[in-house]
Order: sequence, then C-alpha cells, then structure tokens
Amino acid sequence: MNDSRIKFRHLQCFLTVARQRSLQKASEILSITQPAVSKTIKELEEILQVRLFDRDRKGTVLTRQGETFYEHAEAIMNALQQATNSMAQVRAYSDTMIQIGAAPSLTPYFLPEVLLEFRRRAANVQVSLRTSTTAHLMRQLLEREFDMVLCRHTDPEEMSGLSFEYLYVDPLVIVVRPGHPLLQTSKIDFADTRRFTALLPIKGSINRHAADSFAIKQGIGLPTDFIENISMSFGRNYIVRSDAVWFVPWSAVKHDVEDGFLVTLTLPVEITEETAGVMGRAIGLMTRANSVASPATQMLINIIRETAAGMRANAL
Repeated sequence: MNDSRIKFRHLQCFLTVARQRSLQKASEILSITQPAVSKTIKELEEILQVRLFDRDRKGTVLTRQGETFYEHAEAIMNALQQATNSMAQVRAYSDTMIQIGAAPSLTPYFLPEVLLEFRRRAANVQVSLRTSTTAHLMRQLLEREFDMVLCRHTDPEEMSGLSFEYLYVDPLVIVVRPGHPLLQTSKIDFADTRRFTALLPIKGSINRHAADSFAIKQGIGLPTDFIENISMSFGRNYIVRSDAVWFVPWSAVKHDVEDGFLVTLTLPVEITEETAGVMGRAIGLMTRANSVASPATQMLINIIRETAAGMRANAL
C-alpha cells in the first residue's frame, strides 16, 4: 500500500459521506457530481484495500474498517486545520511592525519586562522602540509615527485627539551612590542636598516640574548647581562616580536600588496616588482616539496592562 497516493480530496470526500450517510448529500456539500463522489471513494478503497461503506435502509454507512479509518482521517483533518490556523496567525504577526514611543525612564525596567513577556507570546512580531520627551512623543503619535506611546500624564487640553489610559504612579525619587556623605547621618536634612550637584530632568518636562515642586515645598529652594539631562545611562554612570544627587523616576532605577548599586534618600512625604503630584506623575498608555489596534498590538497592550497591575501591587 502506497500511503502517498491518499490525497486531501480523498479524506474530505470520505469524511463528508460518513457524516452525511448519503452520496447525494455529500455531492451537494462538496459541489461535485454523485458519480465523482463514488469514484473518489472507490479510489480510496483501492488504495487502502478495504471496503469503507455499505448500503442499507439507513443509507450509506461505515463498515468496521471504515469506522477505524474514520478516527484517523478526522484527526488528520483536524490537525491540518490547526496547522493552517497557526500559519495564518504567524503570517499576521510576522507582517506586523509595532511602533512604540516611550519616555526614557520607562526603558530600564518597565518596557523590558513588557517586551520579554511579549516576545514569549509572539516571537515573530517586529517592534520598534524610540524614546523622547512626552511632548515630542505626543506630536509623533498624532502624526502616526507610533502605534502607541507610554509616557506621563499631561494636561488634558494638550491631549486633543489622543486617548490616555492610566497604568500606575511612577514617583520621582532622589538617589545617590552607596557611601554618599548624605547617608552618614541618621536623619537627612534636605537642605544639605544643595551642597552637591543635582542631576535634574530637563526644564519644561513633567519630571522637572515635580522636582522643582518638591524643592519649593521643602523650603530648600531650587538647585543652582545642576546638570539637566533625560539620558538614564548618563545619569547612572555620572552618579556612581560623584557625590551628585539624582532626581529620577523610580522605575528608571528600580533594579539598581534593589541590587544595591544606588541608594534612595528617604523622603519626608509618602508617595501615593493622591500625593503623586508632589513627586511624580501617573504613567499611562496613550493612543490615537478611536484607533483600532491590530491583533498583535492588542496583545502587547494587554501585556502592558498586566505588567502595570504588577507595578501597582508592588508600589514603592
């Protein structure tokens, strides 16, 4: 017996006749003539060297050998359908390029967590990630340069044409290197931070507003000796080689603090969702209003939400 002689049409015809118990009904479903159905079944029986059907008052019924073959033929067709569906998903994902814009502070921790999980679920999707200021990201999103943007919440009037979904609060923290002079006392006087160079977010940014608001609230005045930047890698490398104090979003230094590479200064204000305006802002997912996400993009959005839920559950 040469199994390679069995074709898809043989299996399809066999299963249809078996299910319908009628050559005539099978021919109508398959859109071929009844003689063509009979011929196809006869070819299959010759290949298998068994009789697959008998005729009785109930119609065309499976023989004992036919019942055995039916189980295997049905499994083959189901497996083929699953393989076809899987390939359709692969094609849909492999043809997709998801464009993500993000604030730089989200690249050291939050986005790696998101994209590692996304890669486990959708290995063939291409992702492009670019960082910039929130204002620039919003403009680019409106111009369709991005499918989504992850950034801090801003004034509603600046988000015309955009939709913002809250994810979690990312507070601004103050970090220093281990062994910093400010850590030598049991209680930190924040006025002493003015003795050291401050690494600050760039002027006009939401994070800079948070840093300035904190300084004013603590009565220590705005720093006069400072370096502005939005580069997380620059801040990290500068801070460990100096006595500078770094005003930085928590998610940007979370791993460094947990690994003992950096140390946070204990703040006199507890960071909660209600007090986030003092030392932080809400992080959210921004998309164009009324936009429809592709299946791959929707999967990524769902993972972003799951990761954010974990951030909220393990808030600073």
